[in-house]
Amino acid sequence: MTPDVSHPSTTNLPDSREVRGHLEKILASSAFSNAPRAQQFLRFVVGEALAGRANDMKEPVVAARVFNLSGNFDRRRTSIVRAEASHVRRRLRDYQMGEGASDSVIIDLPRGGYVPLIRTAASGGNKPRKARRGQLAAFLSLFRPGKSAPRE
Repeated sequence: MTPDVSHPSTTNLPDSREVRGHLEKILASSAFSNAPRAQQFLRFVVGEALAGRANDMKEPVVAARVFNLSGNFDRRRTSIVRAEASHVRRRLRDYQMGEGASDSVIIDLPRGGYVPLIRTAASGGNKPRKARRGQLAAFLSLFRPGKSAPRE
């Protein structure tokens, strides 16, 4: 297969143990330590991504698994998932600007979805959004044997 330059090298991506350890550091930080719902949300989305279930991470799934909302969840009437995602994004930004400023692993939650972007600091924090999506796809492909990252 010809290398796709839109996807980063997988050598710059952290392994799942490193990601889980870093997640615990984030959750214990001052940005998250007194926010149990934000902790639960971030723990869930990162765990699902590491388990290779990023494609299943839709609003009703997050509502059911994080907020224990039953099958009658109506996203038009309930914005709890979107609101909490916004809070988690703000807390991640606060963490990264403070305690996590020199971290080697970076976990972000890009707007418009619930799939976290997980990368190493050396893999380029200021890449355009499209390049970051390719990076996420490359990272997630590490946890799905026999599957290659989708092309954009």
